[in-house]
Amino acid sequence: MTASHSAPDPQALVSVLIPAYNAQATIAQTLDSLLAQTHRHLEIVVVDDGSTDATWEVLQPYADRVRLIRQANAGIGAARNVSVQAARGDYIALLDADDLCMPTRMAMQLRFLQTHPDILLCSADFGAFNADGPLAASYCGVYYARCSPARGGVRARYPHAERFALSADEQVLHGGQQAIDVYWGEVYKQLIQGNFIHPPTVMFRREALKRAGSFDPSIRIVCEWEWFVRVARAGPVAYLDLPLIDYRLSPSQISASPSTALDSLAVAKSLYQRDQDAARRPDRRALRHLGALSLSAADMLAEMQPEVAIGLLASSVFAYHTFKGQTLRTLFKIAMPSALLHLLRRVRS
Repeated sequence: MTASHSAPDPQALVSVLIPAYNAQATIAQTLDSLLAQTHRHLEIVVVDDGSTDATWEVLQPYADRVRLIRQANAGIGAARNVSVQAARGDYIALLDADDLCMPTRMAMQLRFLQTHPDILLCSADFGAFNADGPLAASYCGVYYARCSPARGGVRARYPHAERFALSADEQVLHGGQQAIDVYWGEVYKQLIQGNFIHPPTVMFRREALKRAGSFDPSIRIVCEWEWFVRVARAGPVAYLDLPLIDYRLSPSQISASPSTALDSLAVAKSLYQRDQDAARRPDRRALRHLGALSLSAADMLAEMQPEVAIGLLASSVFAYHTFKGQTLRTLFKIAMPSALLHLLRRVRS
């Protein structure tokens, strides 16, 4: 990795882009965490994507410090693109409307990108919390199975590693830590097999948009993963091994819905079709990935749409050669009447 010897520009404008949908309960905390950043030269752009609650009203007290855009509901990809088009910064950070930024996040990621001009995008570790309180200070290896310690952690996803020195101010705010590990390199072949770049931790230089294009608005849920794959195909990306946001977990999150599983499966198929090597000679990793996604979607839909679930389960077994314990459990859920399943769960609890 080529490091720049020129001094970082502390006045560089960072545009922080936040899509918001029915975020009345959390958006104020998110914005307050941004307004407390040590890097003060921020442009915050919030796109209210057709909220049906009081999100727009909650945003009004911030109107003198935040650029507010309101549109009919069009999905996260469209909201991302609208905010990108409005952004004026040379560096762009993503954030969700219910997450909280550590005070040094923007300064640290900006300085890293400024001193490593060949890196298109950097992400970071993140902590997690829910309504009951903190869950973990470091959550990347929990949230992404491919980053779990059993699979080598995040380090196993990147070909290179180096140490990145923290500034004096950053050391004070991070318990005297003087440097952190950074993992970086060409990760396209890794990323096409499943996402491990957490969207609300990402900062990228505007050049990434020129090379990879904008977000695909037809992908309503996992558009960031598809875009990260395009960026990774265009150049190297990096990961800062330090939690720079607190990620809010809630039962209503769309990431745990059947729609997300189906969206991920459709995007994965599209990515492999675009990859000439994978399309010509799908390897075991590609088949295993598609099989796991099909099985996951079948399991989520087993009770609500059993006719769709059985097709997905058949694909996982016969098209992608995936058969494991979850296969039999999912088949049982599909075959068993939902009333009996509910009764069995009550008995077990």
